[in-house]
Amino acid sequence: MRIWKGSSASPGLVLGQVSRLERHVETFSTGPFNPERELQQLEGALSTAKSELDSMAERAASTEQAIFQFQSMMLEDEGMLREIRFCIHAGVSAAAAVDKVGQRYADQLANMADNPYLQLRSVDILDATSRVINILSNRPRMWLALDHPVILAADRLMPTDLFSVPSGMILGVITAEGSGQSHAAIIARAMNIPAIVQVGRDFLEDCDGRTVILDSTKGECILDPDVATRQQAENRICELQRKNTEMNQLCALPGRTRDGQPFELLANCFGPEDIDTAMQSGARGVGLLRSSYMMLPGRILDEQEQFYFYSSCLVAAQGCPVTVRTFDFGADRTMADAYQGVQSSKLGLRGIRNSLRQPRQFETQICALLRAAARGPLRVMFPMVTDVEDWDAAMHIVERCRRSLRERGVPFNEKTQFGVMLSVPAACLTAEEFVAHGCDFLVIGTNDLTQYTHAADRELASAERYYRPASPAMKKLITMVMDAAKQGNVPVTICGLAVGNPANTVQYLQMGLRSFSVSPQNLLGAKKALLEADALPDDNKPE
Repeated sequence: MRIWKGSSASPGLVLGQVSRLERHVETFSTGPFNPERELQQLEGALSTAKSELDSMAERAASTEQAIFQFQSMMLEDEGMLREIRFCIHAGVSAAAAVDKVGQRYADQLANMADNPYLQLRSVDILDATSRVINILSNRPRMWLALDHPVILAADRLMPTDLFSVPSGMILGVITAEGSGQSHAAIIARAMNIPAIVQVGRDFLEDCDGRTVILDSTKGECILDPDVATRQQAENRICELQRKNTEMNQLCALPGRTRDGQPFELLANCFGPEDIDTAMQSGARGVGLLRSSYMMLPGRILDEQEQFYFYSSCLVAAQGCPVTVRTFDFGADRTMADAYQGVQSSKLGLRGIRNSLRQPRQFETQICALLRAAARGPLRVMFPMVTDVEDWDAAMHIVERCRRSLRERGVPFNEKTQFGVMLSVPAACLTAEEFVAHGCDFLVIGTNDLTQYTHAADRELASAERYYRPASPAMKKLITMVMDAAKQGNVPVTICGLAVGNPANTVQYLQMGLRSFSVSPQNLLGAKKALLEADALPDDNKPE
């Protein structure tokens, strides 16, 4: 018996037999090759690969749909295809060209240490290009033919590895490398498959066919467990099944405090993948969708690509509302900051300031959002708004986009709601002006509002004691916003990392807030705290 340590990617506990997935090692001949013939084969392989991915998307749940559709979209990326064709004209085979360019694109994303969302997209590129290479090499795209459920072990997994195996045949996943935020990990969580990553390559050398206890909640696996250890694991599996039933019941409970006040729990998300995770955890919608994270290296997505992304998010939200924050380069250090420069710094031309300086880019996004809003309950908020002049300028562009879409005859939602994300003290102090100028809703962004109120960078450890999201100053600003919202009869939501802390959530509740947006992993903790709390403190309750 031996214990191997890793990192949890999808929680759970299972007992089963290991099946190792060994990936083909690519080798390419040196030619000579006929460029015209290779280009023709490339086009055929791309068409076949996209057809296979589209077929997978049709059969998949909303989480996997977005992943496979992204892979299909990457195989249409003109920049990548241009580089592949250039390599082919230089005398390289189609398969070698796809491998070389795909690896370069994947490495570019993988090296983005400050953007985990785009980092996980690197594996999608490798997955999609590997599919094309396998088609060019006449190799099968189904890796395993299993006749009984197994715990799958591999160096790392691609998203389509999990989806290529018949449902129910994968008990768990163990990988030598990988990340808990990878798309394979996201799919594992969506499919309730326990998974751990980063156990090391030594585990793979002699694991095939052996029995293992996979405890992914602890981030460990036990190879060849003894009888007593197996019995303990089986007892714990039964206990976990009971607890999971209780947690599912918590998800299903209506959002009401102990003294009967209703509340709304929303999620802060990056894209369709974690929206699906949030919905499974009981979210009633998306309170903050960070649109900047969908950006690919070196370019802004065009209107159709953005429309597709927002539509995918609406599908993942299963009919619940999605609130999209327009581009805020600099807020979360997305890859786009690399070419936005100093203007995207915390005290620079972030958010709506930058959008107003680049009206074409802003119009492209607004048009895509208006079109997507015709497909579901989508609303839009502007970040880093300082005063009502920012709001009026932004809404002037919105109206221009509406006229453009009407002239083009493109369907869109004329009544799409627009709001303000209040992350600057100046905006909170004049919140009533936004309401008077037609703002449909307000969102208090505690992350930025805290650091601007206290002059404390939230990423600077030495200033941590000054970063106080529940300080008296913050409470005064929040109260002012709530008063303005009440007078104008517009809804107000509070979001940010601080809201995910149950103690802060209850404080905000007792200040009068009833709509909260937190990270997906904090949803159940926040809900439990709100269910057990009184919205009105004892001294404020009626006799």
